[in-house]
Amino acid sequence: MSGHPIRLVAAIMLAMGALAGGASAAQLPADSSAQPAAQPALARLAVLVLANGGKFVGDDIGGALVTIRDARTKEVLASGRTQGGAGLPDLPTIDVNQLHVIPETDAARFVAHIPVDGPRLVEVTAFGPLAALGSAVDVSTTVWLLPPSISPSNRVVLTLRGLVVQLISPPTHFLPASPAPLTIPIRANVTMMCGCPIGPALPWKPEEYVVQATIRDATGRQITVPLTFDTQALDGAPSQFVGSWTAPAAGVYEVTVIAHQLTHDNTGVDRGTVIVSDAR
Repeated sequence: MSGHPIRLVAAIMLAMGALAGGASAAQLPADSSAQPAAQPALARLAVLVLANGGKFVGDDIGGALVTIRDARTKEVLASGRTQGGAGLPDLPTIDVNQLHVIPETDAARFVAHIPVDGPRLVEVTAFGPLAALGSAVDVSTTVWLLPPSISPSNRVVLTLRGLVVQLISPPTHFLPASPAPLTIPIRANVTMMCGCPIGPALPWKPEEYVVQATIRDATGRQITVPLTFDTQALDGAPSQFVGSWTAPAAGVYEVTVIAHQLTHDNTGVDRGTVIVSDAR
């Protein structure tokens, strides 16, 4: 019986301690003052693609594919095609210096809204023109994307270098019925990357371009054929450069057309093959 009072006292002391200390941590109610995590803001980013020495890459040349990635993780944040026009009609002749912004009226663009919780480093890539995939190239840059509290809109202008070059004649894998020796006409369509045409009455003059065809046979021997601007092209079409070459013997020949614009250091290339047969 003498042990019972001690056990009773101990039980009373434990109960008093629980009351004084309150509920255990596991039993505490949630902190009603805690706030839900803030949602990231959406930063607006407009991407425009300009042909070097030309106009904007718009719907008439298929636009350009734009991809926006996180610069560090490479996660794709947005992707789409530039849509719209090539810009102002007189854009090539508007005088701007390094302190001026190129006018964007009627210019194709791709607009994305990217989540940000502060400045975010992004990589922006453009590939095009999409209506001339044989001449398409890509260009990219890395920029800081700012939240709307700092800048209501972010803007990037990417410049595609090069020329659209399409070997029209002879077509790829040309199989003429006539045997060697055989004279084969060569025709190439050459434009700026925006599709802007070349012609005497246009801002892009034929004399600014060097266009030639290189013919290589199976042994590696090659000749160069200059191509000149065709003033008598069908239906007065601009951008046509022509020449001719005589295949001396049967065989497979590779035809490579190279166009170079001297004023803006743009270059474009296209290739085809000709298979000439022996005399029957």
